[in-house]
Amino acid sequence: MTLSSRTRPRSAVVALALGLVVGSGTTVSATEAEDSRAASHDGDVKTCDSFGGGPLVAAGGNERVTNLPDLVYEGGEPESDTHLTITDVPEGITVTAIVVKGGPRHNVYVPGERRLSSDAPWKDLHAPLNDDGDVPTIEHWFACGEESPTPESFTESDATSSAEQLVPSETGDAEEPVSDEADGLPSSSAPAESTGTNPTGGPTAQEGSSGQDAAVDDLASTGYRNGWLVGLGVALLAGGGALLALAQRRRGKAAS
Repeated sequence: MTLSSRTRPRSAVVALALGLVVGSGTTVSATEAEDSRAASHDGDVKTCDSFGGGPLVAAGGNERVTNLPDLVYEGGEPESDTHLTITDVPEGITVTAIVVKGGPRHNVYVPGERRLSSDAPWKDLHAPLNDDGDVPTIEHWFACGEESPTPESFTESDATSSAEQLVPSETGDAEEPVSDEADGLPSSSAPAESTGTNPTGGPTAQEGSSGQDAAVDDLASTGYRNGWLVGLGVALLAGGGALLALAQRRRGKAAS
């Protein structure tokens, strides 16, 4: 009886110890969960066709692609590591997706989506969990990306020309034709008036006659509108000279 009473407490202690060990293992396993930052997919994918851009860095087995040497990462060793961390991406490059394959499925991480930051670093990336809740060893992973779009150049001259287009004229009105009324001359838009009878007995200049129009056109640049008088004066001088020469010739004949 004494032996039996001593054995029972020991059995209870052993059972309690085993329960703690099992409970502890259950608690650790329960802490594992799928990464909410990634979209999990069955099967495998090895190209960037669905994500945009091209492969920047890829690692799988003995094959490695390094199109962007300046992309810095830690871990991600195939068949060895379970996690990958990308610490730095060169300026001017946009990462469109990071794919991590392990076990029967793969995770797709897209910067800026599912609470994954838009810019590196991106820490502890991994493949989807196995059925037993463990993180599988990475079989292969790759990062897709492209050059970041650059804004169009905007020079100071462009800004000046744009400002000039937005500034209205000082008066805000269209320019009006210059009038000669201040000089006592008719406006350029007013029709030429008739001058009445020629004092020398010549023909009366009619309003709108071709001779007057031609004279006005010839003197348009000076602003003077009675240019036909100048032409008439020249004609009179020429006629007077001819008459004087004729009179002198007649006198010469009479004297002889």
